Amino acid sequence: MARILIVEDERNAREALGEVFSGKHDVDLTADVDEARAAIEQNVPDLVLTDVVLPGDRDGLDLLRELKTSHPDVPVIVMTAYGSVEKAVRAMRDGAHDFLEKPLDLSRLRNLIASSLQSREAAPATADARERLARGEVPPGFIGSAPAVLDIFRKVAKVAPTNATVLILGESGTGKELVAEAIHRASPRVANAFVKVNCAALPEGLLESELFGHMKGSFTGAVKDRAGRFEAADGGTIFLDEVGEVPAHTQVKLLRVLQAREIERVGDNVSRAVDVRMVAATNGDLEEAVRRGGYREDFYFRLKVITLRMPALRERRGDIPALADHFRVMYAERHELTVTGFTDEAMAVLRGYDWPGNVRELENTVEAAVVLSDGEIIGLDELPVEVGGGQRVEDLPDGDVIRIPAGTPLPEAEKTIILDTLQRTSGNKTAAARILGIGLRTLYRKLEQYGYDAEDASA
Repeated sequence: MARILIVEDERNAREALGEVFSGKHDVDLTADVDEARAAIEQNVPDLVLTDVVLPGDRDGLDLLRELKTSHPDVPVIVMTAYGSVEKAVRAMRDGAHDFLEKPLDLSRLRNLIASSLQSREAAPATADARERLARGEVPPGFIGSAPAVLDIFRKVAKVAPTNATVLILGESGTGKELVAEAIHRASPRVANAFVKVNCAALPEGLLESELFGHMKGSFTGAVKDRAGRFEAADGGTIFLDEVGEVPAHTQVKLLRVLQAREIERVGDNVSRAVDVRMVAATNGDLEEAVRRGGYREDFYFRLKVITLRMPALRERRGDIPALADHFRVMYAERHELTVTGFTDEAMAVLRGYDWPGNVRELENTVEAAVVLSDGEIIGLDELPVEVGGGQRVEDLPDGDVIRIPAGTPLPEAEKTIILDTLQRTSGNKTAAARILGIGLRTLYRKLEQYGYDAEDASA
């Protein structure tokens, strides 16, 4: 039998919890942190259930932090007073496996303890994946070695063993889905389903049916009972992409899933328990949406227990050569073409471009270059004009003339030419430098002389 340590200062509640689990588990009952420490020294528990508010100088969060240092593989479930969500969120950030609000739902408590103990048994199978992430290795399918990227995956190694809800922020095309998959693969849930839902791709009328399922006859076209994505993900992880597009009435139902771990199918009045870890992603500003009143604050607060922010590709330019070469090899094989590399000039252009579409835009650009290449090496002529390839002065639109009055001092004329050319290339500094016949570093230096930094110059 598993050994459960219960830390609860209220005597009646402590004894009642002991009775709930006695016979099925070995139970140690303690009233404060000092008693809990003594019990742990005598017998290391398989699971700890602790109240947050405890008598004395130390509380349940202090005990949690100590356990995560001394016995990191022991799952900890914290109990909080009703409405103390902030403390629960802090506990999850400190490594708690999950939390429950008082008064306790004993049915949910039993299910949560059962799943927590199963997670501990499964932990050795995913320990290697977490160790690799903690060492700074990126998971399969993700390419990059920038410090910001490695920091993300070190955090993933810490987050994965818990049930904490994760919100992944970042621009489109930065790899948020790959991070969500990495969390699942490094978690004890890896043997169960990883279910993906693009919330923006589903019409509002169908989103709830997709998420929660529906009953026969609940709406036109519902010809039979159907399970939703949450039931499909039971025991595993659900990834809600573009969660910022979820309408307010659906946010309420998702909040219930996070709070009570149960769903109701559309057209049904029976609640169904689900054991699902939720990971969400958005490229929008949810804080601003909350301030404007377009997003529920309570749902947002529960959603962002752990927040990971993916860097844009322009913030990790050192990864561009490895990414470009990966896509070159992949698409050369797919299209059965012999393309062996890039010219130095072409790679410099790829590194200098800001990539508003991030990795996805780079992938599309490299695929097009592979297909359009006349030889084995991708040069400037194979790159699109907007990226900075193949553009010359004669390629500017007809009538695109820069007028400078006679007698204009040479430095002023130079400034006008540089800034107007930059405007005509829509802020593409690499393209502007090619048209002007100067190096990219020279252009940056000139812009600094004019009082612009590298990013402001585009605007």
